[in-house]
Amino acid sequence: MPIPRRAAREVALFAVTPDRGDAIELEAKLPALAAGGVARVLLREPSLAAPARAALAERVARACAAARLELWISADAELALRVGAHGVHLPERSPPPSQLARAAPTLALGLSLHLPLSRPPDEIARCAHAFLAPLLPTPSKPGVEPVGLARFVATAAALPLPLYALGGLTLESAPALAAAGITRVAAIRLFFDAVDPERAARVLHERLAAAGAGEEAR
Repeated sequence: MPIPRRAAREVALFAVTPDRGDAIELEAKLPALAAGGVARVLLREPSLAAPARAALAERVARACAAARLELWISADAELALRVGAHGVHLPERSPPPSQLARAAPTLALGLSLHLPLSRPPDEIARCAHAFLAPLLPTPSKPGVEPVGLARFVATAAALPLPLYALGGLTLESAPALAAAGITRVAAIRLFFDAVDPERAARVLHERLAAAGAGEEAR
C-alpha cells in the first residue's frame, strides 16, 4: 500500500525593499516577485528624503496594485494612508502600536522585533504580523547574535500573531527552515539582488512548502 504524501504547507513571503530608491528597479522586480509567490511588500527606503520617498511610494503603490501585492509602508502612517497601503510596519523603537492604532485606525499594523522582546504582549497582540531578526548571520548586522532556528520557533509559538523570519536567509538555507517548520519569511537581498527575482521567489516558496520534520511555526 503506498504511503500517503504529506500536504505542502502554507508559505508566506514578504519582500522588503533594498533602500536604493530606484523606482525603475522596483517597478520591474515587483511583478516578477509576485509571479514567484511573494504576497506582500514592505517599502522602507529610509535613506530618501520625505518628498522623494513619497514620490517613490506612489509609484510602488501602483505597481503593487497591478501585481496584486499587499503594500506596507515602514514607519510613516500618513504616507501609508495617502497611497492606500494596507498597513504601516513599525520599527522596534517606534511609538507603541496602541498609539498608532488610535491615530490611524484603518491601517493594519506590523512590527519589527529582536530578542529579548522589548514590547509588552498586549502591544504585540495589536499587530497583524511581526518580523524577528536576524534569523541567521548577516553582513548587514555584524556582531549581532542571530536568533537561530530553535529560538525563532519557540518565540513564534509564544506570540499571538504570525511571525516572519528575516535576516541572512538564502535559497541554500531554506530546507533547514522548512525542516524546523518555518514557512513565513521576509527578505531583502534574496529577492532584490537575485539575477532572476521570479525564480528566487519561486524556489524559496517551493523549498519552504516542502514537507519537513517540524510543524509550521505560528
